[in-house]
Amino acid sequence: MAGEGDTSEHLHLGGSLGLVAIHGGGIEPGTEEIARFVAYHSGASLYVYAGRRAAGNLSLHRPSHRMKLQDRPLVMKFLNHVNMAISIHGHGRNERCAYVGGLHQAMVHQFVKVAQAALGEYEWIFDPESIPLEIRGQNPSNIVNLPPAQGMQLELPRDLRRTKPTPDGSKLEPAGDALVLSRLLVSYISTVLSPDIS
Repeated sequence: MAGEGDTSEHLHLGGSLGLVAIHGGGIEPGTEEIARFVAYHSGASLYVYAGRRAAGNLSLHRPSHRMKLQDRPLVMKFLNHVNMAISIHGHGRNERCAYVGGLHQAMVHQFVKVAQAALGEYEWIFDPESIPLEIRGQNPSNIVNLPPAQGMQLELPRDLRRTKPTPDGSKLEPAGDALVLSRLLVSYISTVLSPDIS
């Protein structure tokens, strides 16, 4: 169990689509910054669970479907508010591959088309059978699949999670290809909310 100060939670209730980063902070670096950027610029809701240790945050990692986040009050508020979700994760496998999972397959397929056009130097793998089992986002207990319309899980390599300090040095923000991806998600959210894929 994480001690006091080892982790933090953050909730912002905005639109009916929610951004999730349950391995934020030092657990999967860059995922929290992308989720915050996209939520802020799109008006989406946001839930973050983050590791705040100076070192050793990876030991705080728990698989999404085993974290029992639905037992946490802030998660319940989030889930009671949103209709669908996009969950941001990081992986350490092939650095030119991004895996797109989750149970909202219409969202997955439409997003991959957009991502391939904007970030074609990466391989966007979305066939569940081609995604490693532990990062498919297919488990019904995964937080991304708990909203009524379920959601999409992005598993990103390091280059798609790069960050840099803000000009005042107070926090980190997406940089390079991670910024391109973040802006892509912001523009995509209005499409996600259209009737044909909800």
